[in-house]
Amino acid sequence: MKSRMVQIILSVLLYLVLAVLMIMQVSDVLDFSFLIENKAMLLKATWTTLYLSIFAMLSSMVIGFMLFLLTESSSVFLKVTAGIYKEIIMGTPLLVLVFVVVYIIGVALGIRNKMMLGFLAITLYMSPYMTNAFDGAYRAIDKSQFMVMDFYGFSIYQKYRYILLPQMIRPIVPSLINNLSGIIKGTSILSTIAISEIFYTTSVLSNQSYRYIEGYFVLWMVYLLITIPLSRLAKYLTKAEVENGH
Repeated sequence: MKSRMVQIILSVLLYLVLAVLMIMQVSDVLDFSFLIENKAMLLKATWTTLYLSIFAMLSSMVIGFMLFLLTESSSVFLKVTAGIYKEIIMGTPLLVLVFVVVYIIGVALGIRNKMMLGFLAITLYMSPYMTNAFDGAYRAIDKSQFMVMDFYGFSIYQKYRYILLPQMIRPIVPSLINNLSGIIKGTSILSTIAISEIFYTTSVLSNQSYRYIEGYFVLWMVYLLITIPLSRLAKYLTKAEVENGH
């Protein structure tokens, strides 16, 4: 145990030393004053990124669960409809989907709010991945549970309300956390339609001050400070779920 801890510390120190050495090489030309002066704007943009990501995750969960129900339906029409939607969305890069939603669907529906359309694009993009997360949790349920539900004649609502959903929650949480991390990084695409999230705001400030190295370095740090804890939490919960399963 002690040996493992020492190796972990040495590994972290290795990256810290490399980071310090790289910073020292460019320290004489770095100037973060423009970022410090605009820290309120950067904080606001960071919060925009976070609440946009959280709400996109929640909305994509709803659509993803609906798609999951359709894929489990006995109706061929519903299954094929859900399958086609998944293939279209998962075969489309997020950047392309954002432009399709904003400049085709948005124009066709007469919607001009880019924040709403960007939110919709991310929601649509993540929904099939949420469906896969629900499907994975569903497949993890012991088959005997289904035999019991059929024996007692449970309705679809009763199956999900009392048996399936309670058992799907724990195994699905790590996937949801990983998806949230993906959404947070994916919001950077919204900079292409001038949404004032952290990537767009940092880019604007860097362009104004011509301090690109400092801007993108801080942007990198912001993303890592958000996504690394989420990644570690997902791994911890996955490990705990595996240990409890055994």
